[in-house]
Amino acid sequence: MVGPSPRTYETLAREVVVPACEARAVEVHAGQILQLVDLEGQQVGDLIAYRLSDPSEVFSAGHTVSALTRMVPGIGDELFSNHRRPLFRILHDDVGSHDLIVPCCDPERYSRDYGVHGHGSCLASLEAAVAASGRDWPVRGETAWNVFMNNRHEDGRIVTYEPPHQAGATIDLAVLDDLLVVLSACPQDLSPCNAYDPTSMALRVWEPEGE
Repeated sequence: MVGPSPRTYETLAREVVVPACEARAVEVHAGQILQLVDLEGQQVGDLIAYRLSDPSEVFSAGHTVSALTRMVPGIGDELFSNHRRPLFRILHDDVGSHDLIVPCCDPERYSRDYGVHGHGSCLASLEAAVAASGRDWPVRGETAWNVFMNNRHEDGRIVTYEPPHQAGATIDLAVLDDLLVVLSACPQDLSPCNAYDPTSMALRVWEPEGE
């Protein structure tokens, strides 16, 4: 993939490890670089984001698809809010496979499709992480971005395959607004989504060179 190496970033302002099957939140500010890291390989992360100045404005997968007029974002693309405001720009991407169509997994997904009750879900993890940050902001699963998810569109169907990427894979985002970002290390272990073995991720916040 084309893009600046993570090693060109000068100052690591913060690192937050996201344990497998859990979520964590971090504040980021315009001008910083947010790096999403798969620490162990073949892991999908579900990301949501809120504008700190107006948490009713959130990252929107649907509005991003509409603005880009394509289903998989690439390097140089911006990612948009529900008011079509750009919140991120993709700087570097080791993987190139990300899903903007499927909502994050929720308890109903596991009970309806797998007959499993009480299974962890990205929705529950994201809600817990937002609450742990001291906010009571609502979480809507359809706004999430499934980072590193290897979904393919075949004959009008969405088919999920195991992610091929290895440990240390990253996607680096230029932050364009002041945001609360929340990332779930997806707990899906009943489909190929995470190669049937959920693992940990990390959020790294960098200051660009010269800051």
